[in-house]
Amino acid sequence: MKIAVFGGTGATGKLLIAQALDEGDSVIAYARHPEKLGIVHDRLVVVKGELSDAAAIERAVQGSNGVISLLGQGAPVKGTPVAHGTRTILSAMRQFGVRRVVIVATASAPDPSDKPPLRSKFFIGIAKLFLRPAYDDVVATAQAVRESDRDWTIVRPPFLNNAPKTGRVNVGYLGDGITGTLLSRANAADFMLKQLRSDQYIGKAPIVADA
Repeated sequence: MKIAVFGGTGATGKLLIAQALDEGDSVIAYARHPEKLGIVHDRLVVVKGELSDAAAIERAVQGSNGVISLLGQGAPVKGTPVAHGTRTILSAMRQFGVRRVVIVATASAPDPSDKPPLRSKFFIGIAKLFLRPAYDDVVATAQAVRESDRDWTIVRPPFLNNAPKTGRVNVGYLGDGITGTLLSRANAADFMLKQLRSDQYIGKAPIVADA
């Protein structure tokens, strides 16, 4: 499989790319700062560009079998750049007939199946109050994906950590008592990769946590 990866220079993104290459996939990594990737492989192609560069995004998406986006705001900025970039990615996918897309979001992007307990409402409220630019961007990004005509899955992890990959996760929604509060970055990467070959969560936005 040939996978276009956006946001691959972060901690989870690097693990995801390494796992994909280990599994025999080819990867096109789109990066603003390619030097931060730190991975060299004969099945890895790096495309340099900004999220506002539609032509570069098209080069990354063209010929891929699926797209994974781990994009998120680093330092808070005005507007919703990730949502804007995601719409550009979705447009390129339509142009080249790429259907499958898996993105990462947070519980701040609600799902109709959620029944958030008071604790979750508290943390989401904190994010909305003190991290408003990032909050607005993640909500707008998830909405853009939901409104698209692609085969999408939105993966919503709780708190990420650096525990090793086990391949064992619980998948559910806020308030259903199924998922916990931690997910290793390695398991997050593993779950997202698996979704490219599965239709189980197409059109869904589950919470994913370590089992």
